[in-house]
This record gives sequence, C-alpha cells and structure tokens, in this order.
Amino acid sequence: MSRGRSVRVYLADGKAAGILTAEIMNWTGHVLAAPRTRFEGVLSRPEFRRTGVYLLIGADDEGSDLPKVYVGEGDDIGKRLYSHNKEKDFWDRFIAVTSKDMNLTKAHVRYLEGRILTLLQEAKKAKIENKGMPQFDLLPEADIADMEAFLVEIQLVLPVIGVEVLKKPQQLKTGEQTQYEQASEAIQFELANIKAGITATAREDAGDFIVERGAIGAWREAISFKGNIKSIRDDALQTGQIVKLGENNFRVEEDISFSSPSAAAVFLFGTARNGRTDWIVVNNGATYGAWKDAAIERELNSRI
Repeated sequence: MSRGRSVRVYLADGKAAGILTAEIMNWTGHVLAAPRTRFEGVLSRPEFRRTGVYLLIGADDEGSDLPKVYVGEGDDIGKRLYSHNKEKDFWDRFIAVTSKDMNLTKAHVRYLEGRILTLLQEAKKAKIENKGMPQFDLLPEADIADMEAFLVEIQLVLPVIGVEVLKKPQQLKTGEQTQYEQASEAIQFELANIKAGITATAREDAGDFIVERGAIGAWREAISFKGNIKSIRDDALQTGQIVKLGENNFRVEEDISFSSPSAAAVFLFGTARNGRTDWIVVNNGATYGAWKDAAIERELNSRI
C-alpha cells in the first residue's frame, strides 16, 4: 500500500479560516494560503518576495456551483497578487506555492503554471478564469523531471488544506492495475436497477468512492434531488463527464469520485438513496454496508 506522508500545517492566525502555511516532510516546497480578507496580513511575509506560482479561488459568477480558479506565476508573487487584488473581483482565497531553498526560477514557475492549468482542465472541478492556456516546456529534461516531482507534492498538499480542484480519480487503462487494485483487499462494487436502466461499477481509493466510466444512470430528477449532488450532475453534463442517452438515461464517460457510496447512488438514481445497501460487492453478494461492517469487526478482532 502507499506509504504515509507527514504534512505540517501551521495556523498563523491561530484560526482555521485565517492565514496558514503547509509543508511536506523532505519537500522543498512551501504553501501559503489565506482568505482575501486577510490579504494585508501576508504582504510582509518573506514568501511574498519569492518566485512562485499561485491560484486565486472564488465563486463562479455565472451560476455554477463549481469554483472559479485563476493560475499565475511571478518572480515576486506579492506584486502580482497586489495587482490582482485591485483588478480581479471574483476571488476570495489565494494559494501561493514557493520554494524554501529559493531554487525555483522564472522558467520553473512558468512550467508549473501551464501544468496546473492542464490539470485543472482535466479534473473538471473548476471554471478556469485564465484567458489562455500558456504552456512552457523550454526546460532541460532533468528540470522537467524535477518540476513534475514538485507538482506531485502540490497535488498531495492542496487537498489537505481543502483545495481539491486538481484532484481527479486515476483513470484505469485496459490491462493495467493500480497499486490499490493489486492489493489483496482490492474490492469492486456493482449497482443495478433494470427498471430504471441503471448499471454501474465502483471502487474505493484513498477515501473516495469512485463510480467508474461506462456506468449508466437514470436521468430522472425527484423533488428531493437537489443541492450539491444535483449541481455535480449538472456540471458533469456541461463538462462532458456524462452524456445523455435518449430521454431517460446518461452514461459516465470518465471516473467520477464521491464522498460516499450514498452520494454516488443518488447521482445515478436522481433521488434519495442508501448507498450502503444499493452497492453490492462483486462476486460476493454482500452489501457495501455489510462488507464494511465485517471489515471493521476483523480489524477490531485482530487487535484483541
């Protein structure tokens, strides 16, 4: 299984909603995050005088529940953010990524900017505010490898501070297995409702419940189908993650992650559901709930 990592989060204001920094053990990167309301509180910090890449995050003013994100870079990110504070209205939070050893160059952060924009586009969890999609690959091969490794750490630390716009379920290729699938405890789940034309498979991965591409859901929407899950489905249709099949159904075109099996079931049925009983363990017949309860009991008994 994946090795554990240590992430140190420091609340500079002593409050979760204030200025915070995040670092990963043995990573040269440094993350500074703050709400726009505390912008004046970070202007004097040394990170703001470094070369880095940054994200401005806010609500989408076009009605989508997806956040809007702008990605930028600079030799002195404090100056860039100061100008954005005057010129851009949408954002209410920013994330700045710099290097503790001061080794990031202008070329490095231009490369990171382009790669982050690509990841945003692929994840489809945010509206991109940038007018273009700049790409910069004029780096030596060794530097590109270093920046790709640096980017992996950014993708790891951002969800820890509540920013999941780059997070995307790993797409499985035919004939390939992830480390998770190769593990002895790898489990796949299935869900089917003949009357509604629903059929789907799913898997768990690092706390996410992932509905796999090829799943078929029902397009109906009950009165109770509203709020976050409805917004996720509406946005999935807009971004091409799902496509309509006639008047009654839709097909999932790429893996979509959910916070729970129930959220995944609601997404597919368009009405309130209990995912713990809807999802069945493949080649086992047990419900997700029974399987999970048994796993918990086994873990408890192993400690006695």
